Amino acid sequence: MTESYLTSEMILELALELSRKEMKADRYAKRSRTRAERMQNRFAQWVREKGYALETMRKAELSEYYQELCQRRVEKTGELLAAGTVNALFQNAVKLFSILYREEIIKENPAHNLDLELPEDRGMRRRPLTLEEITAFLESIDTSTAQGLKDRTLFELIYSSGLRVSEAAGIKVKDIDFDRREVIVRGKWDRERVVPVSKVARDFLLAFLGQRVETPEAWVFVGNSGRRTGRNMRGEGVSRRFRLLLERLNMKRKEISAHSIRHSTATHLLENGASVRHIQELLGHRHIETTVRYTQIQTDGVFKVFRKYHPGEHELFEAVDDEYRKRFDAFIDGRGKKC
Repeated sequence: MTESYLTSEMILELALELSRKEMKADRYAKRSRTRAERMQNRFAQWVREKGYALETMRKAELSEYYQELCQRRVEKTGELLAAGTVNALFQNAVKLFSILYREEIIKENPAHNLDLELPEDRGMRRRPLTLEEITAFLESIDTSTAQGLKDRTLFELIYSSGLRVSEAAGIKVKDIDFDRREVIVRGKWDRERVVPVSKVARDFLLAFLGQRVETPEAWVFVGNSGRRTGRNMRGEGVSRRFRLLLERLNMKRKEISAHSIRHSTATHLLENGASVRHIQELLGHRHIETTVRYTQIQTDGVFKVFRKYHPGEHELFEAVDDEYRKRFDAFIDGRGKKC
């Protein structure tokens, strides 16, 4: 219940503060917290500009915010916000009402049972590399140089274990068990998980590290320039190296990024029969719905093959002629009479 001494501005600030504390308690990664706080602050500014108050907002006002997000455009490109961005902005706004409701500061949560038409999903922004493409990319790296050996090791490891670029960049020597071919990685929300490493990636790690294998606290992938010299690489640095190598190979495409390697791992595992559950564990997805997105890529391929080769879909298939259909219908009718 709203206390009489709390003004609307105080309630808004309280919701923002409680959200920050909750994310910290849930061990959200710093970057994730910063992104969520930025989105919630944008919503708070919208509330102020509209002259609304969180404690009196209802479904109509929340719907208004959502519709405005759906019509909002990116300043640089003029394109509509991506569906994922719209939903992230909205969900972070909704979180404030959930917190206030749990704390009994508001009597009703206006987001509860709110029925909204989701913006059209324009699909995954990144596409996975085919097996031929990832093989060509990895084998194109010149490992006779120190930088080349570092690049090959880095991207072999990402592909081997389905790592996020930030996870690969944050590995220390002590995190790797070379005998068991396992590595501890720290993903989103600072959650740790143990992932397998392929023999190829393990061998490249040993070759690349050399004597540093005996230094447990050493970063595996160290920055070469600027403020990162001597410190671990950042995800942005990994992405830059990937784009540079793609450009040299004439493979640079808008829909391909360093994160595409992780997508490739999931897709290739699916194509070879791995279960979605096991892939979820490997990738460290919090919700299986995130992993299920990758099955769409495989499903699209299955449909293409089905329509191309299945007799019932092939326009040149003549075995199912009129005579066959008559016999089939008669058979079905006969079974119906027996029943």
